Amino acid sequence: MKADMQTEWQHCTPWIQAALDHAGNLFSLEDVLKAIQTGKAQFWPGKDCALVTEVRQYPRKKICNVWLAGGDLEEIKHIVTYIRMFAKQTDCDAITLQGRPGWQKIYPQRLKSVTLMEEVSQ
Repeated sequence: MKADMQTEWQHCTPWIQAALDHAGNLFSLEDVLKAIQTGKAQFWPGKDCALVTEVRQYPRKKICNVWLAGGDLEEIKHIVTYIRMFAKQTDCDAITLQGRPGWQKIYPQRLKSVTLMEEVSQ
């Protein structure tokens, strides 16, 4: 990993970890970093925030999915501008996001579904 990327990653891991925690820890920081390093995900570091996207190809549409996001909401709004440009450049048909309901305040997207989770006790 390049030194600049390593520095940015270390700076942003608290926001990424908070997003992972909120989403039920389906992935670890190491899983996310591996996806970024292998090109399966894109890392969008900011001064006071971080986002991770992934491009998903479905049978009928190509989607840029905002996988993880955390930190300063105003800065996230700014970075989303670049994510929109990236989605257009990579011929995506849409941008999706799964997250807590509060994200609707900054993303002008229509509510299409809800993800519910129940932990299974062992």
